[in-house]
Amino acid sequence: MKHIVLLSLAILTTYSAQAQEDSPSFLKARQAPDASFYLPAPPDTSSIAYLVDFHKYQWGKAQRSTPRGRQADFDTYWQADSILKGYTRAFGMAITPSTTPETYSLMCRVCVDAEFGVAAAKRRYMRKRPYVQFNEHTGCPDQEEELRHTGSYPSGHSARGWASALVLAELRPDRQSQILERGYQYGESRVIEGYHYESDVEAARLAASAIVARLHADDAFMSQLQKSKRELSRLIYPSTLDLSQWQLNTVAPLVKDSTQTFQGMAIDGNYLVSLQNRGLATIYQLPSMRKLTDVFPLGCYNSCNHANAAAFGCEKFSNSDALPLLYVSQAYKKPVNGKKDYCYVERLNLDGSSNTVQTIHFDDIAHLFGYALQWTVDRKNRHLIGFGNTKSNKDPNNELRIIIFPLPRLERGKEVHLRSSDAIECYTIQQHDGRYPARVVGQGACVYDDCLIMPTGFGTKTEPSVVYVWDLRNKTLVDVLDYSGQLDYEMEDMDFYKGDAYIQTNGAGIVKLANNKNK
Repeated sequence: MKHIVLLSLAILTTYSAQAQEDSPSFLKARQAPDASFYLPAPPDTSSIAYLVDFHKYQWGKAQRSTPRGRQADFDTYWQADSILKGYTRAFGMAITPSTTPETYSLMCRVCVDAEFGVAAAKRRYMRKRPYVQFNEHTGCPDQEEELRHTGSYPSGHSARGWASALVLAELRPDRQSQILERGYQYGESRVIEGYHYESDVEAARLAASAIVARLHADDAFMSQLQKSKRELSRLIYPSTLDLSQWQLNTVAPLVKDSTQTFQGMAIDGNYLVSLQNRGLATIYQLPSMRKLTDVFPLGCYNSCNHANAAAFGCEKFSNSDALPLLYVSQAYKKPVNGKKDYCYVERLNLDGSSNTVQTIHFDDIAHLFGYALQWTVDRKNRHLIGFGNTKSNKDPNNELRIIIFPLPRLERGKEVHLRSSDAIECYTIQQHDGRYPARVVGQGACVYDDCLIMPTGFGTKTEPSVVYVWDLRNKTLVDVLDYSGQLDYEMEDMDFYKGDAYIQTNGAGIVKLANNKNK
């Protein structure tokens, strides 16, 4: 009966397994750490270490008739599909090509890379497998002849299982202990079946760890890892943000240089920074809106800086700084020095001084964006998000494009160039949800609860004040807040303070969307 069940499992996984075993790896074989170089030779049969192997082999045989032995039978199948099925309970959900295609692709490729990690050592040492050494049968004899003349050290199955566990634990840290326990069991199963010694499995875990460390230096792996995280985030943590019942209140007027309009705005802790055209700034303290500085120029102040959107990042220039780095969107209507729509990274000081410490360029802007690409920061996920028109809001064929990058760190230097190939995501909203109008006048935006929240319009009858709430995980429009009857002025940018949304306007200063649940 056991072999009938195993045959059925094999048939069920054959089609997709064969397809995925043809999937590319992230690394080339020559890029993998060479286990034959850094691992010691397997224990000699006359050594004390071999006695441990022998006793674990005897222990394994005693498990074969138990429920643990039946699990080991299932773990015999080394295809990525079978491994992923084995992780379903520990991971908390099934990983399949239809429900989680990005994660499925990631894990299939990781399994191939794990094999690279042990291949050289297997060829070098060609250690006899336990069942060959003792001329006995395994717990699952189907593969005995196939594997009889292949190396036992290190274990390829165990390397796949442990590499998978490490990556899956990174994807779901809330279930890391359960996942790592299951990963450990994959290696243990090889001892129970009699295909490997304990030292084969231990060496495989080390080799798999080396492979996963090397993968984190591979751009393609890191990009796919981020895609998987976003995919799982949509499924595991659906958005609960609902602004529809929030109340609109005026908070405070703003001071400004009378010659320039208000533009970007950002909040960090109890600090609110208000920007004006060309890159002028004023810092306030919340909740009182007490003015901490006079109007002062940013390091990026110039006549071609519209400063249309602003967002605080995750990094500080110095640990002693009160504020993290501020990301400012140039969002100018035409190229300057051959470049367009910079993202300036500013180091702000509470004494009213600032200097530009990094400038970010998107080199492929002409192919994807039309008028005014803008930038904001997803601090939770450490992403830099670009958003803007593919043409212009006057063009009936216009769409709103969103492009998401890993947030560049300061260590990348003063000039950072991004390409389309660096993007984690790139799509137009209309591809996923046609309810977003083609001719909306976009302003700034912020990220809150995994949603991109975008104030739009001029506060007029033809271009009313409307806030669009876009769920970044599920790629759907979750709310449209129409304030055309309440705001007859332009909303510029917004951010959140203690659960309430603060909106910078050109007319009423700062207004607040008050969350009644906070009261």
